[in-house]
Amino acid sequence: MKLRRLLAAVGTTLVMATAATAETVITYNNFTPPTHFSWEVLRDWAAQVEEKSEGRIRIEFPAKSVAPPPKVLDAVRKGAADAGYMANVFAQKFAPGTGMTMTPWMHRGDAEAAGVALWEVYQEHFIDKDNWKGVELLGLFHFANANMCSVDGAPLDSVAALQERKVWALPGTTAALLKALDISVSSGPAVQIQELVSRNVVDAYAGITYDAIDKFGAGPYTKYCIDFEAAPTSTNFSHFISSRVWKRLSPQDQQVLRDLSGEHLARMMGRAINAAQAASKAKLRESGVDIQTPTPELLAGLKEGSKPVIATWIASVGDYDVDGMAILEQVRARIVELTDANAGTN
Repeated sequence: MKLRRLLAAVGTTLVMATAATAETVITYNNFTPPTHFSWEVLRDWAAQVEEKSEGRIRIEFPAKSVAPPPKVLDAVRKGAADAGYMANVFAQKFAPGTGMTMTPWMHRGDAEAAGVALWEVYQEHFIDKDNWKGVELLGLFHFANANMCSVDGAPLDSVAALQERKVWALPGTTAALLKALDISVSSGPAVQIQELVSRNVVDAYAGITYDAIDKFGAGPYTKYCIDFEAAPTSTNFSHFISSRVWKRLSPQDQQVLRDLSGEHLARMMGRAINAAQAASKAKLRESGVDIQTPTPELLAGLKEGSKPVIATWIASVGDYDVDGMAILEQVRARIVELTDANAGTN
């Protein structure tokens, strides 16, 4: 009898020890090419997760994206990957709150500041309102401010000049802004830009960063880009994990992922994109791409065209019982504050 109790106790101890040291492998989807800066950031993040969880969580990355960029969240919901990130231009139907910092004139050239401000204000107003069914939202982060570039070299000095061109634009705010000005626009994921510009399908393009222009192969086909002090558009991203996988994690390990996501990952991604943006901008200049400032006429036209875009976003969160305009003013002020603070430490 004593022997049975002893063996039972040993067995229980072994089971508990095995459970305590069991490793959870999370497959994390990254849809960008291997040369994209996000790979280095996410591998660093994965190493931090493994270290802080004392080996209980290991992040692995599929060799190829399990889905095209607009379908990453659906792929995670269906189990093709356990976690991933997606541009929130594809999330506006179910998570319109994320669109606040993609409205015009928000981003001021510091992706870290934009990402942290977005996450702070989103948690305050929208995290319990947007529909993240099937996934657990771990954080939001920003890429750099977007640009407008010429493929054929013709002037892009006014709205009238843009109306004479065939323009590609990133879906979402960028495309909406240009369409509001009666500009002929085609849209799609940024990773497709090389195919379009190399085949002269479009005369100009808008809505992607210098890093994307460089890494996605549009640089050799670009004559010049227009650099805005406050961006007419920019893109942010959601970082999430399958609800099914999330529920299997212990509260301790859930907290590890929370601690290393949110503001922490927003700062990691933001600093990396700031560095990548500066390096790619310099590289494009060296290759002969001219960097210009917008003419007053173009800027005035874009600001006029941005009014219905801003109104559309405010209407998109109208059922949430929030003051959309006040939220835009809040997040814009926070971006300015953080941008200025970061500039003072560099």
